[in-house]
Amino acid sequence: PRMSLDALQMFASLGGLVIATIGLPLLYVQLRDVKRTLRSSTHAAIYQQAADVRAHLVEYPQLRRYFFDGVDINADHPEYDRVVTLAELFLNYLEHIAVLGDSFGRETRPALARFTRTTLARSPILQRHLAANRASYSDALQRYIERD
Repeated sequence: PRMSLDALQMFASLGGLVIATIGLPLLYVQLRDVKRTLRSSTHAAIYQQAADVRAHLVEYPQLRRYFFDGVDINADHPEYDRVVTLAELFLNYLEHIAVLGDSFGRETRPALARFTRTTLARSPILQRHLAANRASYSDALQRYIERD
């Protein structure tokens, strides 16, 4: 006996429903795992940038004061180029936090914004370099700094 077209369509619909019922939860689990992997990769990249900045400060501890103690440096200082290069690394790190900070969870955004503002407040070279090179940094960093 031949199956009617209506019965065939009903079985096809039921088959699609079964596939969707099984497939959607699997897709959700996969997407959740992808999100977790991306978040982990983002955190690792941000932490690596922080480690790079710290490694330079460990190698050149005399430069720490230009980033944490409010000490300014003049262009004629022998360490000026090294300090500016480190300032660029530091600002890239802060920008990464500003752009990807939500990956840490929205509840941490105020703490990250405070960290960024405090870091800039303690370092005249960071402030000056950011102000002089705004086009080199994302608008996200500026908005992030201005948020309360």
